[in-house]
Amino acid sequence: MPLNLRQLRYFAEIARIGVMGHAAEELGVAQSALSHHMSELESQLGVRLFDRRPRGVTLTPAGERLFEHAQAILGALERAETDVRDFTEQVSGPFVLGLCHTATEVAALGIMQRVAEQLPGVHLSIVESVSGNLLAMMLRGEIDLAVAYQPPDDSRFHTLPILNEHLYLVGLPQMIGAQDAPISFDDLPQGKVLALNLVRSSRSIVHSQFLRRQIIPHPQLEIESLSALIQAMRAGLGCSILARATVADDLAKGGLHARKIIHPELNRTLYLVTMANQPRRRADDEMSKLVLAVLDEAVAEGRWPGESLTRSGGQAR
Repeated sequence: MPLNLRQLRYFAEIARIGVMGHAAEELGVAQSALSHHMSELESQLGVRLFDRRPRGVTLTPAGERLFEHAQAILGALERAETDVRDFTEQVSGPFVLGLCHTATEVAALGIMQRVAEQLPGVHLSIVESVSGNLLAMMLRGEIDLAVAYQPPDDSRFHTLPILNEHLYLVGLPQMIGAQDAPISFDDLPQGKVLALNLVRSSRSIVHSQFLRRQIIPHPQLEIESLSALIQAMRAGLGCSILARATVADDLAKGGLHARKIIHPELNRTLYLVTMANQPRRRADDEMSKLVLAVLDEAVAEGRWPGESLTRSGGQAR
């Protein structure tokens, strides 16, 4: 017998809350009935989904995998209901946009202003994080559209390249050298490199696994916040590998210095990412066009230095 939506809803609520009795209260069903449904589901799938403990339940590896699917399926159902219910000539409804840190710095204000002017019926939520986190949230159905670096070659994503940009060593002049000349990768200051969580963001910083192993990060600091990272660099606590656009204001004011990294050159590609094989709403299409227009303007005006990729030149995948 195939899975049904009631089973998925019951399962997802138990997984979210972690206590069978509390989940039963939220769902408005008897705890015994809920427990029976879950036992039937485990028997139907032939795997154990929960580890029962005195204070509640935890998901098994199989349960975690089903929870990922359940979130995506229930999220798609909610999107479909909202799309049809709110279908009018005017685009409306909630929309969650995920932005990597550099996109937030350069384009978030323009996107918000443009949405207010052109799509007044859209309720926009913006989430800022490193690219890996944004893509994980997208797989869980928590984000509708992401602007992120170096997405994996995953058939679940539809990706459109927007621009390439060089990466620089950024920090105080006395730490990275006051000269404007490029710096060789081999000369990066070891033990001083700060990152927005180097483990999760390193794929978008350095593509080669061999090169990633050559970077010795700061032994004490690992930072999730861009503002905290910039504060740390201003205070001389370390330096970082970033695009110039990420710290454009500090570079213009002379508070921080940037030197292009060479031998090899480091670069990364920015992508617009949506979920593949998912019905698109009008809001998805309009927001994609709006975000692309704002990003293209930022490149054309020099606020986001990079080699812009034309829509025909870049290959969606």
